[in-house]
Amino acid sequence: MKRYATLFLSFLLLVSMTACGGQPADNSSPDGEESTPARTPGLQIPEKGGKKPVGTKDPEQTSEQATDPDLAYSELVERFRALVSDPFGQDSDEPGEMGVLESARAAGDNAVYEMGYLIEDLSGDGIPELAVGGLNGMTNALYTLVDGKPKLVFEGWYRSSYVYMGDGHFYYYGANSAAENGQGVFYLTKDGTGLECESFLFTGLNSDGDLDVYYNETGSWDPAESSMSDMTAEDFWALDPAGDPLPLTPFSGTEVGSANESRVPVSVRYLTEAGDVDCDWVTLYDGPDACCILFTTDSRVTDFTLLNLFAEDFTENGAVIFSATPVELDEERDSLSSVMTPGTPVAVQLIFPGDLPAYGISYVDAAGILRRFAIEVSGYDGSVLLEEADPNETQFILPGEVSE
Repeated sequence: MKRYATLFLSFLLLVSMTACGGQPADNSSPDGEESTPARTPGLQIPEKGGKKPVGTKDPEQTSEQATDPDLAYSELVERFRALVSDPFGQDSDEPGEMGVLESARAAGDNAVYEMGYLIEDLSGDGIPELAVGGLNGMTNALYTLVDGKPKLVFEGWYRSSYVYMGDGHFYYYGANSAAENGQGVFYLTKDGTGLECESFLFTGLNSDGDLDVYYNETGSWDPAESSMSDMTAEDFWALDPAGDPLPLTPFSGTEVGSANESRVPVSVRYLTEAGDVDCDWVTLYDGPDACCILFTTDSRVTDFTLLNLFAEDFTENGAVIFSATPVELDEERDSLSSVMTPGTPVAVQLIFPGDLPAYGISYVDAAGILRRFAIEVSGYDGSVLLEEADPNETQFILPGEVSE
């Protein structure tokens, strides 16, 4: 069963970001012309490369701006470094900064290790763009240079996110409600100042209450402006576009290490206030002292599973050996998809009964690697965190002490 929940931060973001209410990107070209309506309803998976970027910059302007992009972007990079280094100590409603701040808060102490930036020409016009986001996929903000000054091209957050595919193309994940989920391919215009839609798929409820999949080439969420696809909802969720994360430089300044020695796509944080954002909801405990936590991911993962953990033994070096079994869900009130994307967060109501973790998660990441984590509470500041089990062991083993 779907329930509606969100952090107060997410609610503010949804109110202030106009893209949450509809289009995942600007659907008009730089010269003001309307995009061509869809003509291909039978698409099975969006393919990049079918359209050519449009628009160019003045050659003299291009040469001047490309002279020292590091200097042109230096103030922005340091601003984002400050936000990521202390995400809970500051707020921002500045376009371009809100998605970065949301992701940094989700990563917590790991933010400077899990987030970074890249200055590189992604549009192919000779002018480097600045990309800011997660090392494992999501681009939270993209800038280009116009008249030598940074210009925001697009912003992404966990319910309206972009993941780089290569060749100036981004794959979009988004959701307006439990029934309305979108995926599609968007590409940078030749001058790098905007995004154009190449292909877009989205789901919606029909008159019988079933999910239909629609297709267009404009990025519209309106069925009236789209064609019916012969794709099923299962086909829609099975889409697995190719692409590698951008090679970002971590804001920590180093490629290795983190607060928990791991950079992972799935993050967890407390869910503090109900609102207009829907998510899969699972109740593991609903008695006294129950709390709610929210799992989000910056890239697609599969086989997402909640685990019951029980400490069975200890090793000589202090590691704890757990039995780990999948949680049996109450089908009448719980909903949990095995595929988790940036647009499909998962809320879990549970209790932390003692010093040892009682619950965990497992999933397969984009590289096809099984990852397993215990859900814990930090003994330092009370924040919720994920502690990874030893990947070299078949048993669920947490090295050393399990709580900070």
